[in-house]
Amino acid sequence: MSHQNAIQEPTDKTSLSKELLNSVVSQLLPALESALSATIVNSISLQLTTLANSPTISKKDFAAINGISSAVLEKWIANGVVLLAPTPSTTITQQRKNRKTGQMQTVVMERHGNALINLEAWREKNRQQAIKCRYINR
Repeated sequence: MSHQNAIQEPTDKTSLSKELLNSVVSQLLPALESALSATIVNSISLQLTTLANSPTISKKDFAAINGISSAVLEKWIANGVVLLAPTPSTTITQQRKNRKTGQMQTVVMERHGNALINLEAWREKNRQQAIKCRYINR
């Protein structure tokens, strides 16, 4: 090992890191601004159009508005924190051939519609909680 490698000269790391940080920030700032503004616009438009007019909302939109993941939303549904709205279902009848016997069998299945969140129940639950905590007066 040479003497030059064993003893390092002190370097001015603050000027290098400040310059590097300024260049990285200046390059990333336009991309961050556009991504954040698009997300904010989507969230606000969803809240204004869906929440004000409709008693139901899709799972994806509900998770986006409330800032939760789909896994957390599924846990909330399983625990009864969020209620699903009743959706129409259809009955499908199929004729299938049994592999073992070779005979035709009729199979009846029920297909449920897309699962929607019941916003009226969500609002009422939050209102009742606010009354209980005295955030609002009766």
